[in-house]
Amino acid sequence: MGVTEEEEQIYRFLLKGEKGTIEEICVGLGLTGSEVSSNLERLTLLGLVHRRDGGVTAVDPAIGVERLIEDALAGLRVQMRQLNVARSAISVLGQEFRQGVQAPAADIEHITGGQEIWARLDELAFFAYREVMAIHPSSPWRVKNIEAARPLDMRCLRRGLGFRMVVMREALQDALTKAYLEELRAAGAQIRCMEEPLQRMVIYDQSQAVVPLDPGENQRGAVVVRQPGLVAGIVDLFERTWPSAVDMAIVDGDGDCPLSELDKQVLDVLSRVDKDEVAARQLGVSLRTFQRYVANVLGKMDATSRFQAAVQAKERGWL
Repeated sequence: MGVTEEEEQIYRFLLKGEKGTIEEICVGLGLTGSEVSSNLERLTLLGLVHRRDGGVTAVDPAIGVERLIEDALAGLRVQMRQLNVARSAISVLGQEFRQGVQAPAADIEHITGGQEIWARLDELAFFAYREVMAIHPSSPWRVKNIEAARPLDMRCLRRGLGFRMVVMREALQDALTKAYLEELRAAGAQIRCMEEPLQRMVIYDQSQAVVPLDPGENQRGAVVVRQPGLVAGIVDLFERTWPSAVDMAIVDGDGDCPLSELDKQVLDVLSRVDKDEVAARQLGVSLRTFQRYVANVLGKMDATSRFQAAVQAKERGWL
């Protein structure tokens, strides 16, 4: 709070009595008159003491210390605004750097070599400002890949970016891979699992994507795609994969079914009937009651759509 050790000693000394003089403070704390005078001057400026009628009185801590805290918080708020302004300038400064020092980024860029690929992923993650979307088909993950990915992923999550990832369900069978995925989830990532083989990809802000040069041979390198039409196709593939993937929390439940028999009946009717009115009649309830049942099931399964809930329930063997 900007209070020195001597100033704190004097303030605490005055708190124990209603009033004190410079001489009494000197005797009580073993300080010289000049030391006490200079410290009292500072404490007065900080608003922790009053000097009147030849004596000194401590200000109530609820007022004096609270004022120091408010001043510190105000300073922090100013610093946060400055930092946010600086962060907003990163993308603009980065564009100026690339335009002035490097040739304009190609729509299709080939990268070979593991270090070069991780360096480019680090750069793309650093400049991302909205969302990272990723599909990782490999299982289990190699230790060196987890260690290389951790600082990139955690930095994005600490900055508050959206983070969605789809992995193979069998990845959860590896203790190290599962531990890292749980670490990402705890930091705010959304992770879902698929049974069938997937196409590897990482997408930044829906404007740049990284895919393998050869899907069958990752060692051959990667391709950074910036061409809007191609990126849109890759984003579309991810968005069509996401709803059919199962939330990691459900997969990790070791088969425990959170659904009641009524929930299962609702999902079964949803998988066979298109209209809510017909589904409600089949269950023998009102339309409003049926829609309430549906909302309850979606909440239990953490699903965003009825289709997604039905797919997840079938994949888990609950229907």
